[in-house]
Amino acid sequence: MTSSTQNNSKREDLQGLRGLAIMAVLAFHFYPNQFPNGYLGVDQFFVLSGFLMCMLLKKSQELPIFSFFTQFYIRRFKRILPLYFQFILCTVIALYTIFPTAAILQNKMSAGKALIFLSNRSPTANEDYFKKLSIALDLFTHTWSLSVEVQFYLLVPFIFLIGRLFRNSYREIYYAAIGECTSILCFIGFLDVYAAHKI
Repeated sequence: MTSSTQNNSKREDLQGLRGLAIMAVLAFHFYPNQFPNGYLGVDQFFVLSGFLMCMLLKKSQELPIFSFFTQFYIRRFKRILPLYFQFILCTVIALYTIFPTAAILQNKMSAGKALIFLSNRSPTANEDYFKKLSIALDLFTHTWSLSVEVQFYLLVPFIFLIGRLFRNSYREIYYAAIGECTSILCFIGFLDVYAAHKI
């Protein structure tokens, strides 16, 4: 397949949505008062990534199991891991050479959580992400979104692997049930967050 063919196979509508999401996030960071909801661009990225990953997995669902997993994970992690671990290494070196001791103590645990893709797990339920951004003590705060994405990558292929066990007529019902359960769990999570912020 030539490079021109590969470029033409890209979904221009999704590329446009991705561009809008980038602009929303940048607007939120540079002009938070004018664009207070711009952070929702990150959620838009999650939805786009989920759609694209599920589309790729659906296409490769009939591959042998070993090829199904290796093809998916090698392609994903080749794009993510080298730069990500380089960022962590450079940040840790900077911590121990440039930053004061207080910053080292603040970031030790965060670096470990970023290394194993658990930055999205807060030590307390009441931890405020935006407050952490404003005081800029934690240099690994932004890695939470990549942690969510990697956790998604670790889970979703198994959903499609189980889907292979069903005949085509039942497979769609299985996927619909997964979608319904996910929606209910998200709604319950939203209610918990809303109740916590309302108090």
